[in-house]
Amino acid sequence: MDWIDENIAIGDWIDALRPERLGRSGVEVVIDVRPLFERGNGGLSRVPRVDRLLHVADMLVEMSKRNAKVIIRCRQGKDRTPLVATAYVSRRYGMPLKEAYQLVKKKRPRTVYHWDWLKMLEKS
Repeated sequence: MDWIDENIAIGDWIDALRPERLGRSGVEVVIDVRPLFERGNGGLSRVPRVDRLLHVADMLVEMSKRNAKVIIRCRQGKDRTPLVATAYVSRRYGMPLKEAYQLVKKKRPRTVYHWDWLKMLEKS
């Protein structure tokens, strides 16, 4: 689990199954971001549902303003979850998406960059 800021962390499915660690970290909410993505290109790859993703990013901003501790997670926490975190950082701190992505990558080094996903967010 890697904290993006004082309220929002990125994790994977194993992190979400460790209630003792979540409790020690003060995590109150676990959000699985997998439903924010759907199969594309004949079912071979995943693509973000931008409308859903931005809705969750807005929810994260509101939870953060209320000082809630949240972990967002997918299976491995390396591409889908960092994209959601990027949208959150951009909206919460008013950063351009590319700058927000760099911050997320710094906090979660194993992040995998999907330029096409970032372009989808930029268009919205």
